Amino acid sequence: MVLLNIGLANKIKGELPPLARWRCRPFRVTGGSPLFLKRRCDVLLSGDRNDYADDFTNTRLHELPVYIKYRFSETDFHMNYHFHRGYELFFLHEGWGAYINDDYVHPFQGNDLILIEGRQIHRASPTIGRRFTRTVINFLPECLIPETKQLVHDLFGKELENENRHLLLSEEKHARIYALLHQIHAEYTERHTGFQHMIGILLTRLLQDIHRIRFSDRPPPNKDTAEENPTIHDIIDYLSSHYAENILLVELAKRFYITPYYLCRLFKKATGDTIGRFITYARIRQAKQELVFTDMSISEICTRVGYGSFSYFGLVFKQYEGMTPRQYRQSYKRSINR
Repeated sequence: MVLLNIGLANKIKGELPPLARWRCRPFRVTGGSPLFLKRRCDVLLSGDRNDYADDFTNTRLHELPVYIKYRFSETDFHMNYHFHRGYELFFLHEGWGAYINDDYVHPFQGNDLILIEGRQIHRASPTIGRRFTRTVINFLPECLIPETKQLVHDLFGKELENENRHLLLSEEKHARIYALLHQIHAEYTERHTGFQHMIGILLTRLLQDIHRIRFSDRPPPNKDTAEENPTIHDIIDYLSSHYAENILLVELAKRFYITPYYLCRLFKKATGDTIGRFITYARIRQAKQELVFTDMSISEICTRVGYGSFSYFGLVFKQYEGMTPRQYRQSYKRSINR
């Protein structure tokens, strides 16, 4: 029998809504890393359940069958217990704390994804004083293409245990999903002709990726997969370590003894993204770390992450983050000094 830190349980206990009674008990861990331990917590709600209805989200979903909050950051963030219509995908990009989902506490560990079914009472409980950045997608089934019915059932069905609704994304998977979130957000905000249909397509693709991560439905290895899997992992490892260099496609292909065409096809098939976008994402992610945690000048950071042009670096950074590198650094400092 394994027990989690009682301090966390007591902290969350003190934050429960007035109409709730709290009872915690340990549960048996049958395997896996200690990082995955969760404390089973039963929240027994009394009174009127409608006290927890999230009218704001319900209104947004009435206007449009999808509602998105993209890379929303706060330092002193507090969320009340609530529920709403439709399903929710909660992506944590940075921050610490826990997520309470009906009767489970999911400690955040970095690059987390929480799956919330409709009308399920939940809340995030981030560590106060730490930057908390997340993307939240609320959606109704009607915004998806018809073929996704089984996907939604597999990911959000009531028979799925709450402990299995918390996924930890590797850097590779987080990069791929982040690119999809960026595309969905662009469609949602720009709202060009046919944007709802395009959001449905992109959201379906996102759910397919999550389904693969969740269930790891890998077929028995054949000749092709046995050759491809080690190669693609080696390529990703190389790009993750050398993103600041001027990487030429021809030279990269030679390094792994494949043709440039096959390299691009293999990488796209495995990650859903191009090599160029993967490198850009790695550069911007490192630049954000340098902006927040170092005193280096922005021009130094620009060079350090692989950009020869300061103006182009600023343009790409703003395209990904919605603000310039200077604004990003200033916004972080303001949030810390509140």
